[in-house]
Amino acid sequence: MSSSSSAAYAAARWAELERQGDLAWDLDAIGNRSEAIAFLMRFENRLCVYSGYVEKLYSTYSFVVPEEEHGSITILPDEQAWYDTFHDIPVEAVEPTGVHILPGETMGHTGLYLKVPGEHPLAASKELPFQDGLKLLIQRYQAKNDCFLPVLIKGDLREYEDRMPSLHLHRINPAKLAHIAPLTVDAIRAAIADHLIGLFRQG
Repeated sequence: MSSSSSAAYAAARWAELERQGDLAWDLDAIGNRSEAIAFLMRFENRLCVYSGYVEKLYSTYSFVVPEEEHGSITILPDEQAWYDTFHDIPVEAVEPTGVHILPGETMGHTGLYLKVPGEHPLAASKELPFQDGLKLLIQRYQAKNDCFLPVLIKGDLREYEDRMPSLHLHRINPAKLAHIAPLTVDAIRAAIADHLIGLFRQG
């Protein structure tokens, strides 16, 4: 590829990125912007990010933080890491979980915590250290012959109690990936597992 072709390709990729509103996360509604950014940066390449606009799941990406005090954090996928990008993931396969990741400081602790909803509508939610909460969720889904495959989408960064940031988790429902080759579904599971392992150790 010539340098002019390479430059044109790069410009086209950036133009496409600018059109992908679901990869730009608005921070203006967050009370403490610096805390929100610091919190979010802990998850860079630790959770896969889904774009419904192009129906892709990105495993390798960067957060681009604007220098000014306003504006959105943009997720810049690594287009060279084609093996870490999964295509044809329909929007209906990505479901909210009601699970939130939050800083332990919200409860006077350190590290990451998970707020896990009860299994039944009237059951109280639980706030657990990240490792314990993740084990609970994996076991809960396994009991239903399902998999807990958490991902982030636009809007998952939000304020929690006491104006602290939190991340709401969505998840990929493998039952809705019947149109995708089993090997690819296995690769998606492996990629999410690899990310969770890194986050598990960090948490």
